[in-house]
Amino acid sequence: MEGKKMLAIILATIVITGAMGAIAADKTKNSEIKKIEKVKLEKAGIKPHMEVCKEVKTVEKKIIPMPLGDVQITAFETDEMHPAIASDGAGNILLAFEGDLRGEGTPNVWFTYGTGGGTYWWENAVAWNIESPPERPSLDYWGGKIFFGTMVPSPYDHEGGALYLFSCEDPTDFETYMLVYWAVENLGAGYYGFVDVDIACDNAFESWAYGGISILGDHGRGGEKLTGTPMFSYQFTEDGYAWFYYFSSADDPFRIEKGQSTAFDIDPVTHLAYPIWNYLNAETGVLDMYFCIFDFGKWDEYQGYPIHPDVRDGFINTTGINDMNIDISAYNNNIIIVSQTDEYGSQDITCYYSKDGLRTIKKAMIANTGADEMYPRIMHVGENTAICIFVKNGNLYFSQTEDGGATWSEPVKVNDVDGTVAEEYDTADVCKAGVIWMDNRNGNYDLFFDTAGAFPIIGIQDISGGFGAKATIANIGNAPAKNVAWSIDLEGGLVLLGKHKEGIISEIPAGATTTISTGLVLGIGKTTIKVKAGDALATASGFVLGPFVLGVS
Repeated sequence: MEGKKMLAIILATIVITGAMGAIAADKTKNSEIKKIEKVKLEKAGIKPHMEVCKEVKTVEKKIIPMPLGDVQITAFETDEMHPAIASDGAGNILLAFEGDLRGEGTPNVWFTYGTGGGTYWWENAVAWNIESPPERPSLDYWGGKIFFGTMVPSPYDHEGGALYLFSCEDPTDFETYMLVYWAVENLGAGYYGFVDVDIACDNAFESWAYGGISILGDHGRGGEKLTGTPMFSYQFTEDGYAWFYYFSSADDPFRIEKGQSTAFDIDPVTHLAYPIWNYLNAETGVLDMYFCIFDFGKWDEYQGYPIHPDVRDGFINTTGINDMNIDISAYNNNIIIVSQTDEYGSQDITCYYSKDGLRTIKKAMIANTGADEMYPRIMHVGENTAICIFVKNGNLYFSQTEDGGATWSEPVKVNDVDGTVAEEYDTADVCKAGVIWMDNRNGNYDLFFDTAGAFPIIGIQDISGGFGAKATIANIGNAPAKNVAWSIDLEGGLVLLGKHKEGIISEIPAGATTTISTGLVLGIGKTTIKVKAGDALATASGFVLGPFVLGVS
């Protein structure tokens, strides 16, 4: 097959828009098939192409009150739908969802936040004045207090070719919420008709290089049009230039199109990016998967512009099995893909897992009881440890793996009122703090939140100075954190001693904190203090004066 068509859409068409603004778990028996199969990977060898665009616009910000309950987050008379959620390690949670909060008859995507690990939820929500509002948001955590997100555009918004990028520097401060977009319906052969998007963040470089977005949409016009074909984008300059990729065209002998979903994650350890899409295999008539790996820990150059090199790509083709509603999570070369499959007559949840960054893949079943298990989501919560959520018979369940996807725990029911969870794509989402879902127990769809599983959540609570630099590391999870790697770096100024310190914390009990320190430092000048503990990252500024670090903020 020819050409990974990368269209370098150097889109500075960043259109800035202003904002408008513990439930009891219950076990279920799971008579699933436990066999593990090796899955054949086929090399794709698709080669990229590229292109450029520039423009910036602004819109007004509005905020609206949001009624709340205990674990019930929203309580409007209309439906709140398709939630997305992301959390940091300090108990802050960013939430986005669709809803008609102003009672105008048209849903929009709204953003708000919770604190205390989901104990408290803010009473206001923010959205943007967009003539044809978007839907189905996706969120991810970048590091520090920074989050990013995206949304599926309306088909009437630049023909469904508006790629949105939400950002906030602090989820508890609406003033830091910002929305921009790239309009790409006329870029090259045209990127439009987006039906699914997913964002993943990476903090290898500055926050403007937030990560990337995988897209499923239409490319080309007339007889050259591909429908539901894989696309991909990331920003490569601070002022908003972005690459856009496509991976198939009408003259390819084997077209990658007619997909239904896309998913994306970036490995926080290796900085390798793993966008994945399903597509209709014209030879077999079933939905298979295509992936392409990029190195987000490196910038190369292409035609004078920075570019993340593509590493390799491939097909995950299974015989006679549809892979639908896919999701992916990556941590230290352990890649876990979850999919809704139909291998045994009903809808089941299947796991494709790799311990070597998708060089080899094995398959295991998560749930196949004979009832329909649908709409999975997956997230790593530690080394080889991940949680998968899915819907069955109107209920939300979670299952956990501690061996990288080979085996899974018996699913546990999350919602306490039976049969009230929506059975549709994007009905629920998961982050380290917990799960959120659409629930109609009150006669319409509201959003409910709860914790799921037992695992540590490491965060950096505070950075301070004095004799050297110090940081308070917290475990706000519900299980002990063991062997937590940490480091403190002083960047800038003249630091002769104590510039870098690292170590291992043998254990941080659930709910506990511990302090790490550079020890003795010696130097002079302004410095940036960078602290990392586990996956958590935080920075502060200060001034080194002899053995003191002063004015830390």
